[in-house]
Amino acid sequence: MRSKCVSAFLLFAAFLGSTGCHKRTPVTVVSPPPPPPPPPPVVVSPVDQADRAFAVGNYDEAARGYENYLRTTTSDGHRDQALFHLALIYALRPAPATDWPRAVAMLKQLIEEYPDSPLKAQASLIVSLRTELDQVSTDAKLREQRLRQLTTELDRLKKIDADRRKRP
Repeated sequence: MRSKCVSAFLLFAAFLGSTGCHKRTPVTVVSPPPPPPPPPPVVVSPVDQADRAFAVGNYDEAARGYENYLRTTTSDGHRDQALFHLALIYALRPAPATDWPRAVAMLKQLIEEYPDSPLKAQASLIVSLRTELDQVSTDAKLREQRLRQLTTELDRLKKIDADRRKRP
């Protein structure tokens, strides 16, 4: 047992001797690099702001944005899109605020000024459907008016016939 203790002591001493003779180098702490500067603020164009408002259903804000964009920008790749979305806003507002004449005017402007626009087909379809609807509505009003005239004439003739039968 004594030999085990002596061998353990010698092993421990050898370990201390080997580690104790090394010269220690001072540890220098390296500071982390400074954080990168913040990215520059993202500049959002007026049409992008209006598109975002349109996408979330804030149509009044989107309409103001598109109208402002169309007033201030004369040549840009997004004017056809602004005209189309503005026309949709005018057409699809709730009943008292619906403005079909303005919507159709915007769509016709898109069709005339941007014949190569990918939105031309949709704009043409909406204009043609609206024109057809207006024509059908006008025809229905004319038929209704003619029906009232004929009904009045029929009532007058019935009265004349009834008066003739009463006479001896």
